[in-house]
Amino acid sequence: MNKFEKAQELLNDLNGDGWLIICNEDSDIHSRFLLGVASHARHYIYVAANGQHKVLSVEMEAGMIKKALEKKGVDAKVIFYTTIEDLVPKLKPIINKPRIALNFGENVLTEEGTAYADHIRVGDFFSIKELVPNTEFFSAAPIIEELRSVKTPEELDDLRNVCKATLELLETIPDWVKIGMTEKEIQAKLEYEYTKIGKPSFEAIVASGAHSADPHHNTSTKKIEPGVLLIDTGLQIDQMCSDITWTFWVGNNPSDEFLQAYQILYESKEVANKYFIADIPNYLPAKMCRDFLAEKGYDHERLFFHGLGHSLGFEAHDIGARIRWKSPKEYRLKENMVYTNEPGLYWSGKWGIRQEDDVIIGKEECEQVTYNHKDPIII
Repeated sequence: MNKFEKAQELLNDLNGDGWLIICNEDSDIHSRFLLGVASHARHYIYVAANGQHKVLSVEMEAGMIKKALEKKGVDAKVIFYTTIEDLVPKLKPIINKPRIALNFGENVLTEEGTAYADHIRVGDFFSIKELVPNTEFFSAAPIIEELRSVKTPEELDDLRNVCKATLELLETIPDWVKIGMTEKEIQAKLEYEYTKIGKPSFEAIVASGAHSADPHHNTSTKKIEPGVLLIDTGLQIDQMCSDITWTFWVGNNPSDEFLQAYQILYESKEVANKYFIADIPNYLPAKMCRDFLAEKGYDHERLFFHGLGHSLGFEAHDIGARIRWKSPKEYRLKENMVYTNEPGLYWSGKWGIRQEDDVIIGKEECEQVTYNHKDPIII
């Protein structure tokens, strides 16, 4: 079953006539998610509950879209327009239906937030409301969540492939990273290698020295010096992203304090892995990880100030409740969800360590798709 067919089933469950994705200059990621190709000019994707799917695009991209859909086995009619005046009379009959889903989030500032669905621009929303004033528009959040939170076998194969490729590149870092290079130079080299086989799934974080104590450090022109080097990076190939963090030591003789913290963090990640299984509450892996750190004498509330993990998929931060020790107890993991497991310890102004792996939720145990080295790599 392809994505259009699955969305069609969900639309019927929701008593909807269609799901409309409006995209201009890559404004909605669900265009590429459904089409399998990036269409940059203004276009409209209409997934129909009755199976009469349509895509309305500019003429120069119509052929590309048609080929991409045929490759995926999607039966959809591709229509092109040449001017805005030509677009309107072609769009109106497609969406002049009683009830259509749109990509807007209804409750973005709540624990159960639907910000992941919030892609439609205000101007687009008002324009189509004026175009078809009798149509009822509702949030496509339930459709998006069902399509993206639990991964298909094909997506899991893509995950294994992209993680393998990312790890192979990370293993080469000690061969070319040198003292005196800048963080930006390391980032550029990594992302150059990614573009040969895919594309970066997010802007890599390269953090040296005290910068490694800032989990979301903005990679800078600081030169690499002896000490901690943290690299948080990811690659996208096909439908899935990787997201991996390794923490290195540059130079000789890493401190005992660093080695001990690295080892304890590695063990805490292994503890958390035992709870990345189906039907376990989302909070439990994080709680068990933090309990372990506390037992080893680390003040996790002061030194570990982010969640343990997030959903991973078509985007590096995909759809699914976070893995946090204070997550609501009703959130539970499902088989074939994909998450990161990324404990960290940070000493402000000094250095930080993070170890991040990607895992697939299983019935009885998780599948750890990536790895961190048990002992830190010395560069």
